[in-house]
This record gives sequence, C-alpha cells and structure tokens, in this order.
Amino acid sequence: MSFPLAALICSLPGNSLYGVNLLFFYRKIKYTMHKTLTFLLLLLAHNIFAQEMQADTRNYKAFRQSVSPLISQMGNKKFVGLGEGTHGTAEFYRFRYWITRILVEEKGFTHIAFENDLSDTWLLEQELRNSTSPDTLMRKYLLSIWQNEETRELLMWTREYNRTHKRKVRIEGLDYVMLKPDVMLLKRLLGNITDTGIRKSLNDLELPAALQDEAWEGMNRKGYKPDFALLSQSSHRGYLLADTLDKRLAGMNIPEKAICHTALENIKQGFGPFYSAVSQTAGISRDSSMAYNAFLLAGAPGEKMIIWAHNAHLAKKGIFNNEVGGTGGHLLKMFPGNYFVLGTGTATGTFAATTEARDTYTNPMSAYSLQQPKENSWDSILNNSALPAYYFFPAEYNRKREERPLRFIGYNPDSGPKTYDMTNMTNLFDAFLFIKETHAATPLTKPLSVNKQ
Repeated sequence: MSFPLAALICSLPGNSLYGVNLLFFYRKIKYTMHKTLTFLLLLLAHNIFAQEMQADTRNYKAFRQSVSPLISQMGNKKFVGLGEGTHGTAEFYRFRYWITRILVEEKGFTHIAFENDLSDTWLLEQELRNSTSPDTLMRKYLLSIWQNEETRELLMWTREYNRTHKRKVRIEGLDYVMLKPDVMLLKRLLGNITDTGIRKSLNDLELPAALQDEAWEGMNRKGYKPDFALLSQSSHRGYLLADTLDKRLAGMNIPEKAICHTALENIKQGFGPFYSAVSQTAGISRDSSMAYNAFLLAGAPGEKMIIWAHNAHLAKKGIFNNEVGGTGGHLLKMFPGNYFVLGTGTATGTFAATTEARDTYTNPMSAYSLQQPKENSWDSILNNSALPAYYFFPAEYNRKREERPLRFIGYNPDSGPKTYDMTNMTNLFDAFLFIKETHAATPLTKPLSVNKQ
C-alpha cells in the first residue's frame, strides 16, 4: 500500500459513502499489515515457521487441507498425544476430533485413549456400540470435563466408523480416578468363575475401593474431613489384595485375561500413594502410570494410539519442578522416537471449568472468561499474530531455546499468574496449535452462562 493511494482516497468528497468506505478499507489494510509485520519480526527473531490453520469449526474439508503437514509428521508414530491447554475449550475438542478422524482413516490408528478412568471408559465403549442414549453413558462413565457436545461428536463418529469397517477403533481410558468401577468390571468379567476364593477377594476389594472413592468425592463437599489414618490402612490393604489377586489370575486360563490384569494394575495405581506411604516405599507417579496403561493397551506391534489429555500430561517433560506432567516423556523412554505430541493454546475468550476441588462425574461446569495473557509469555507473543489460528514446530520456532512463561489451565477457573510455568517449548511439544480466541465447550444439556473474573 503506497501513500499516493492514501492521498487519492482522502481526496474523495467527505460525504461520499464510497470515499469513506475506501478510507476505512485502507486503514484496515494498514492496521492488518502492521500487525502481520510485527508478528513476522517476532517469527524471524525466533526462527519460526507458522502454518495457517483453518479456524472455522464447521469446515472439516478446509481444516483437513490446512493440517496436512502436521498429519504427515504424526502418521508414522505409534503414539500421538493431542493436548489441551484447558479442559474446557470447544475448539480444542473439535479440532482434535478432526485430527483423530484423519489419523484413523488415513494412518491406521485403532486406539483413542482419554484422560479418564480406565475401567469406566472400557464399559463406555462396550455399551456405546448398541446404545440409543449416548448422553446417558457419557454422564455415567466420563468425567464432567468430557461431558460436552464436542466429545459426543467423536464418540458418535467412532461408533459409525466401527459399524462399517472390519478393523475396529477402541475407546479407552488411561487414568485411575475412581476404583470401584475397576472392581465392578472385574466382577462382570469374572462373574461365571466358580473359584470361591477369587469371588471372596473381589468382595473384599470392593470395600477399600468404595472408601477411597467416597473420600475423593467427599473433598468436594464443604466441611468434609476424611479420616486419613483409616484411609491409609484401608488403601494399603486394598493394594495388597489387588496384587495377590493379579498374581493368582496370571496362572489361570480365563476369558478377557488381559483386561483383567489391566484393571488390577489400575487399582494398584489408585491405591499406590497410600501403599507407598504405609510401606515406606518409593511411589509411582500418575503420569508414569498413564504411560504404562498406554503400553498395556496398545504396546503390541502394529497397534497405534491417539491420546487425549491435558498439555501437561502429554508433554515430554514435567512442569512446575516436575511436580506434574510428563506422560509423554515416559512413553518416549518405552518407545524411543515413536511418540509425537501436539500442544494447544489460546489467549482470549471463554472456557468451561468447575470450582470443585476434585474431578468427578458430577462436577458442575460453568463458562469463565480467560484472563489476558501474562506479558512476555509465550501466550502473549503468539497472540500478536494476525492469523486467527495456526500451528508451528517448536524445534524450528525456538532455536535459541529460550524459556518463557506458558499457561497451563486445569479444570478449575483460574487462568491467572499462578497457572504459568517457565518453559522451553521445544522440551515439551513437537508441534503447537494456537487459536487466538476460543469458546467454552458446549455442555450436553444447555449453554453455559459466562462468569467474569
């Protein structure tokens, strides 16, 4: 745009609608060019190559074309992690659903795993095949953070895909939120077993599982105080019961032996922190447990898994002094060079969250406004782009290996300073998808009212 053109526009009659429109158009182009130039300078400073992405959540075809370079890097991996910068952003769910669909249809992936209870997700998949009410199943078997229309789309697509394809896609969970579902799954799978000792072990195991689940849910009630001494002893006993039962089943010829072992491992993971405290042994982290569950479910040759979880979990390294996160790093140790992780981020808009302390199936979800990105954070820098949505590869972007704050929003409403951690993005993600403005996930029942912060 040249100054003579600006002068020509300004010379048009002041009351001319045509002249006013042209002047507005010129100013808009100038502003856009300025923002684009500013962002390009930032890109050059960080040696970044950004690929514009189709941001319209209604246009799958255009999105599919725009992420082709991304898919080509993901497609030959055994495990692909699709992260979420918040647990309640509609665009993160929708775009990951579309990426998942492409990976299944074009790259042969057959496992889709959620940051959700392992046994509950197994039961969801079994009942989803013939269900006429998927919403009921989602409320029964999925944490509240997954109970939205965007996740429902993925589940419905998977069900239809399996009805028309010989090679089926499995819906699975990697976490150990609740323990009683694991016991119920074992009772269901071993219901016809005649061994009275095993039947008694399952009944005995149900008691500590129920007590620990009750404590987890109770922490969401005001004034609730668990009896930690009782809980520790009970969960320690539950761990030993599960371990003994697992060893006994290993020597038996029973149906669904693999999922029985996986469920018992999941029970031990849930009881693990209390077992370690009582027995004074080294504990196993939640992230290493999720990685091990991924191995149990899709570690066999030829199997390929897509994982939906928070950015922190899927990252290749832990955050906040390694207090949380790093499932991806554990997977890389088990499968060197065979894991790819996509992080996602946003700057403004709304997201769904809960004020309750523990994630459950009944958390009340509301929409909250995102706070403005912290100055000089990765989020702030990425928000300077004129592109509404794009992705890039941090190894190319951050060749100087700079560390800056990056926001990690959980399932609670906070999106302020406490949610940032100093990070070198290259250490965490293979690719990063950034959407400037996003919206709260759509609940299964009704739209969420926005809570200003």
